[in-house]
Amino acid sequence: MLQTPSSNRFHIGIFGKTNSGKSSLINKITNQNISIISDVSGTTTDPVYKAMELLPIGPVMFVDTAGFDDLTELGEQRVLKTKSVLDKIDVGIIIIPMDKMKENYDISLEKKWIDEIKR
Repeated sequence: MLQTPSSNRFHIGIFGKTNSGKSSLINKITNQNISIISDVSGTTTDPVYKAMELLPIGPVMFVDTAGFDDLTELGEQRVLKTKSVLDKIDVGIIIIPMDKMKENYDISLEKKWIDEIKR
Protein backbone atom coordinates (compact mmCIF):
# COMPACT_ATOMS: atom_id res chain seq x y z
CA MET A 1 0.00 0.00 0.00
CA LEU A 2 2.98 2.33 0.34
CA GLN A 3 3.17 2.36 -3.44
CA THR A 4 -0.39 3.75 -3.77
CA PRO A 5 -0.32 6.91 -5.91
CA SER A 6 -1.33 10.14 -4.21
CA SER A 7 -4.41 10.49 -6.40
CA ASN A 8 -5.72 7.13 -5.13
CA ARG A 9 -5.33 8.01 -1.45
CA PHE A 10 -8.04 9.32 0.87
CA HIS A 11 -7.01 12.96 1.52
CA ILE A 12 -7.49 14.38 5.03
CA GLY A 13 -6.91 18.11 5.48
CA ILE A 14 -6.06 19.57 8.88
CA PHE A 15 -7.25 23.16 9.30
CA GLY A 16 -7.39 25.73 12.08
CA LYS A 17 -6.19 29.09 13.25
CA THR A 18 -2.48 29.83 13.59
CA ASN A 19 -0.84 27.98 16.47
CA SER A 20 -3.89 25.82 17.11
CA GLY A 21 -1.95 22.54 17.04
CA LYS A 22 -2.37 21.41 13.42
CA SER A 23 1.29 20.55 12.95
CA SER A 24 1.48 18.91 16.36
CA LEU A 25 -1.49 16.71 15.43
CA ILE A 26 0.00 15.52 12.15
CA ASN A 27 3.29 14.78 13.92
CA LYS A 28 1.45 12.74 16.58
CA ILE A 29 -0.66 10.84 14.05
CA THR A 30 2.35 9.93 11.91
CA ASN A 31 4.73 9.48 14.86
CA GLN A 32 7.25 11.56 12.88
CA ASN A 33 8.45 15.15 12.78
CA ILE A 34 6.73 15.93 9.49
CA SER A 35 5.85 19.56 10.24
CA ILE A 36 7.87 22.20 12.05
CA ILE A 37 6.36 23.16 15.40
CA SER A 38 6.94 26.62 16.85
CA ASP A 39 5.27 29.21 19.06
CA VAL A 40 5.83 31.68 16.20
CA SER A 41 2.62 32.26 14.25
CA GLY A 42 2.91 31.55 10.55
CA THR A 43 5.52 28.79 10.80
CA THR A 44 3.65 26.60 8.30
CA THR A 45 3.63 28.36 4.95
CA ASP A 46 2.89 25.78 2.27
CA PRO A 47 0.71 22.69 2.74
CA VAL A 48 2.68 19.72 4.06
CA TYR A 49 1.63 16.34 2.62
CA LYS A 50 2.26 13.01 4.34
CA ALA A 51 1.26 9.67 2.84
CA MET A 52 0.70 6.79 5.23
CA GLU A 53 -1.44 3.78 6.09
CA LEU A 54 -4.36 4.47 8.42
CA LEU A 55 -6.10 1.29 9.46
CA PRO A 56 -8.83 0.34 8.79
CA ILE A 57 -9.16 3.05 6.11
CA GLY A 58 -6.04 2.14 4.13
CA PRO A 59 -3.78 4.50 2.19
CA VAL A 60 -4.33 8.14 3.16
CA MET A 61 -2.69 11.50 2.57
CA PHE A 62 -2.67 13.94 5.49
CA VAL A 63 -2.35 17.61 4.61
CA ASP A 64 -1.13 20.09 7.22
CA THR A 65 -2.09 23.67 6.35
CA ALA A 66 -1.24 27.21 7.39
CA GLY A 67 -3.58 28.96 9.80
CA PHE A 68 -6.68 30.37 8.15
CA ASP A 69 -6.48 33.51 10.31
CA ASP A 70 -2.88 34.36 9.40
CA LEU A 71 -2.49 38.15 9.63
CA THR A 72 1.26 38.28 9.06
CA GLU A 73 2.86 40.06 6.13
CA LEU A 74 2.63 36.90 4.02
CA GLY A 75 -0.61 35.76 5.64
CA GLU A 76 -2.85 36.36 2.65
CA GLN A 77 -0.64 34.13 0.49
CA ARG A 78 -0.59 31.44 3.18
CA VAL A 79 -4.39 31.50 3.46
CA LEU A 80 -4.66 31.18 -0.34
CA LYS A 81 -2.41 28.09 -0.19
CA THR A 82 -4.64 26.70 2.56
CA LYS A 83 -7.76 27.34 0.45
CA SER A 84 -6.17 25.51 -2.49
CA VAL A 85 -6.17 22.33 -0.37
CA LEU A 86 -9.99 22.38 -0.17
CA ASP A 87 -10.27 21.02 -3.73
CA LYS A 88 -7.95 18.12 -2.93
CA ILE A 89 -9.40 16.69 0.29
CA ASP A 90 -12.04 14.09 1.02
CA VAL A 91 -12.49 15.11 4.64
CA GLY A 92 -11.39 18.07 6.73
CA ILE A 93 -10.47 18.28 10.40
CA ILE A 94 -10.72 21.66 12.10
CA ILE A 95 -8.62 22.06 15.22
CA ILE A 96 -9.87 24.16 18.14
CA PRO A 97 -7.58 23.93 21.19
CA MET A 98 -9.38 22.91 24.38
CA ASP A 99 -7.93 25.86 26.32
CA LYS A 100 -9.70 28.20 23.87
CA MET A 101 -13.04 26.46 24.44
CA LYS A 102 -12.89 27.36 28.13
CA GLU A 103 -12.82 31.06 27.22
CA ASN A 104 -15.44 33.11 25.46
CA TYR A 105 -14.04 31.83 22.15
CA ASP A 106 -15.54 33.07 18.87
CA ILE A 107 -15.85 30.12 16.46
CA SER A 108 -17.33 32.13 13.58
CA LEU A 109 -14.19 31.72 11.46
CA GLU A 110 -14.19 27.97 12.04
CA LYS A 111 -17.87 27.83 11.02
CA LYS A 112 -17.01 29.66 7.80
CA TRP A 113 -14.35 27.07 7.05
CA ILE A 114 -16.72 24.22 7.85
CA ASP A 115 -19.00 25.62 5.14
CA GLU A 116 -16.03 25.81 2.74
CA ILE A 117 -15.06 22.20 3.45
CA LYS A 118 -18.64 20.98 2.90
CA ARG A 119 -18.74 22.42 -0.64
